[in-house]
Amino acid sequence: MIDDLRSYIEYLSKKGRLVNVRAPVDLELEVTAFTDIAGKSNRYESKSLLFHNVKGYDIPIITNLFGSTSTLNELFKAPYINELLSGIKSQHFNLIEGAKTMLSAKPKIVKSNLGNYTRQESLSALPILKVWPNDAGRFITLPMVITRSPNDGSLNVGIYRMQVYDETTTGMHWQAQKGGAIHSQEALEKKKTLDVSVAIGSDPYNIVSAVAPLPHGMNEFVFSGIARGSSTILMENGKYPPVPANSEIIINGYVDPSEKRMEGPFGDHTGYYSIPEECDVFHVENVYLKKKPIYVASVVGYPWHEDAVIGKFLLEYMKPLITMVNESIIDIFLPPEGAFTNLCFISIKKRFPGEAKKAMFSVLGLGQLSFTKMIIAVDDDIDIRDQSSGMWALSTRVDPERDIQIIKNTATDTLDHVSNVSAFGSKVMIDATRKGKAEGYNREWPQTISMPDDILKEVDKKWKSLNH
Repeated sequence: MIDDLRSYIEYLSKKGRLVNVRAPVDLELEVTAFTDIAGKSNRYESKSLLFHNVKGYDIPIITNLFGSTSTLNELFKAPYINELLSGIKSQHFNLIEGAKTMLSAKPKIVKSNLGNYTRQESLSALPILKVWPNDAGRFITLPMVITRSPNDGSLNVGIYRMQVYDETTTGMHWQAQKGGAIHSQEALEKKKTLDVSVAIGSDPYNIVSAVAPLPHGMNEFVFSGIARGSSTILMENGKYPPVPANSEIIINGYVDPSEKRMEGPFGDHTGYYSIPEECDVFHVENVYLKKKPIYVASVVGYPWHEDAVIGKFLLEYMKPLITMVNESIIDIFLPPEGAFTNLCFISIKKRFPGEAKKAMFSVLGLGQLSFTKMIIAVDDDIDIRDQSSGMWALSTRVDPERDIQIIKNTATDTLDHVSNVSAFGSKVMIDATRKGKAEGYNREWPQTISMPDDILKEVDKKWKSLNH
């Protein structure tokens, strides 16, 4: 049973998906270089790295926790969101069983266990990485940042970059649309500070759920409970939001929403350094370390890294929700090279004129997908995961004047550095589907070339019998 980080590491080891690095390593760039090699060596099936000997620190570091698609598929197989949504869509949803699943996933809060942790007053004991050469400094790369809404008390968990300014102060880089930033804005309106808990190292269900692009207001700990098949166990944490009871490291403090400080640049998943900008400031009040803690870190940059694996997995995981909202959509794909928000392909089974645009507008109105910069719709005979197939559709089914639409002056991803103004720019929709007369096409659309299946099967048998 995987119920914490250590049991997960043991699982990875038994599966042959863990590399123990016992040679001395420097947390400045060297850990990144190791992780970069691992991530690019086998793309969707890379191994996790456990660094036992980090120069100047007693705490080991583990990176690339989610570099293997096989591992994610094995872990998240349970009655989970994917199956629940598929059942609802197919009208075979068992309401009673669904309700039981949701109730069993509700987090349980237990009494504090911090007495078994070692208390620190600063970040000095943590092996916080400097990831890329031109980064502004070290930053906490995979923190589960937990906030509580000042308005209704609801919890939010997110992964936000935390630049280390000094041993008791970090940045809190939560984008305006993220749950943590929304809670910070609520605190600002009430002229209050916001208490924040940061958990580093937990079971894989909690970490992946913190990454997942869930609708604001949906409790990530409920989501992890559904994925796990049992409740997430949280422990009381004084005045701060509760934290997973299996956390390796806990950092407590506060954000004063009226205080800002420049953050960055840092190497980002776009393959570029981020543009420095003001962000909230997190003040550390105490740090708790489990006995012989393990520090979890992540590396992002130009593909390929574990964020590409997690992104691909979460998209497949949530696809039933997307296709349920818009029945036109057969499949959706975000190429890793598009940094998740820059490029999106959808395939549709076209039934009426304009359906491609309808489907694309639907995607652009859906949660985090609303920040997509370029979206391309193709027919259902196109394999959107095959670059050759996609390029063929773009080349042979698009008339630029008719099929390309620019949407100006709209919200964009803050990490997109090409827009003239941060988080405000344009989008493009490309209809790469076959056209009919109702869409202004006044000719007969030509047939695609294909060979009958019976001929292919017969030739395939004969081909295999040849000596070659």
